[in-house]
Amino acid sequence: MRVDFRVFGSGRRLACVAMVVLPLAGCATPRAGGLEVAEADRWEKTNRNIYAFNKKIDKYALKPAAGVYRSAVPIAARHGITNLYSTYNEPLNFINALLQGKVKQAFRSVDRFLINATIGIGGLADNATELGRPEEPEDWGQTFATWGFESGPYVMLPLFGPSTLRDSFGLGFDFVIHPSDIAREVATNPTMIWRGGQISLRLVNLRDRLSEQGGDAILAGSLDEYTLVKSAYLQRRRNQIYDGNPPYVPDDYVSDDAGSEALPPATPAAPPPPQ
Repeated sequence: MRVDFRVFGSGRRLACVAMVVLPLAGCATPRAGGLEVAEADRWEKTNRNIYAFNKKIDKYALKPAAGVYRSAVPIAARHGITNLYSTYNEPLNFINALLQGKVKQAFRSVDRFLINATIGIGGLADNATELGRPEEPEDWGQTFATWGFESGPYVMLPLFGPSTLRDSFGLGFDFVIHPSDIAREVATNPTMIWRGGQISLRLVNLRDRLSEQGGDAILAGSLDEYTLVKSAYLQRRRNQIYDGNPPYVPDDYVSDDAGSEALPPATPAAPPPPQ
């Protein structure tokens, strides 16, 4: 059954979600869910097939589009588009930081939004970072982790790339409960063509940034791209969840694919008897 949220209106939609989410935030234990189950990659065969599909989409669509974009749009304008999307996401950063109990960080997001939306010419310039307010991204996946939801298995999503089961649900929430999207719908009621164009530009801009930061060269030098992408994603996600200070996990401890408790290191073998 498909639910049309427009029946309720944007304001009522956000209020209804808040009535469900806020009590959960208050009663959940504030801890970050682990990534042990995701690292086991129990769905590896399917994930590799989806990765191969994504590679074809990238080869025949995204990468050529990013090349045209890079050639046609000056670098200053490309950076301006990147900054614009970052400013657009600040309300999402605000609500998720608040739901995670990071009150000061939440209002730093408000500072960033106001600075970049005004003296930053609507977000085209990132004056906030220059004034000591760097971007601190937060999303629903990070919020769910802070509330104690475990990661679930590693998932390679079509088009969207690496994720976990928890972060896949978080991505859905990012689309449905994005304050900037809600405000845009109320103010302009954009057409599906306009929305599709916005998403397409964002994907192409992200693909261009990947090339600009040397991602293509790193993947080209890898013996197993899939494993490299998975490891890089999980490491980055772990740092995001723990705000750059993840707890120490001994290398000698491993977890099985069911997410059971870590196993102690094996007892070393006794030395051979003297000859």
